[in-house]
Parts: sequence; C-alpha cells; structure tokens
Amino acid sequence: MLTIQVLYAIGDVVPEDGMYLCVPCSFVQEFKAGELFTTCIACYAGTSMGPEDYTDEHVDFWEKYA
Repeated sequence: MLTIQVLYAIGDVVPEDGMYLCVPCSFVQEFKAGELFTTCIACYAGTSMGPEDYTDEHVDFWEKYA
C-alpha cells in the first residue's frame, strides 16, 4: 500500500491538532488546528537562514508526525 505524506509550508492552516515534523532537521513541534504553520525554530527552514533547499517560505517542509 502506498502512503502519501502531505507536506505543509509556512502560512498554511494546520488541519488538525498534533505533532508535526520538520523534514530538513527532524524537529517535532506541536500545532493546534486552525493555527498557521511557522518557520522551524530549530533549523530556520523557510527563511534565508534555513538549510539548503529550504530557504524559501513557500517550500513545504512540515509533515504530520504519527
């Protein structure tokens, strides 16, 4: 069975309460439904100081952590 992982970018609306993983650095952060995803506080993904390939705020990098 193929599992498709949905990724989210800064400013996307959090679909459900839970823990979300930053793909570039594996930091896990809690978000509540209705909030907006933010930059990663551990690696600054989504900013000019983020890891290579994750310096644009429009890049999807948050994923639901099961």
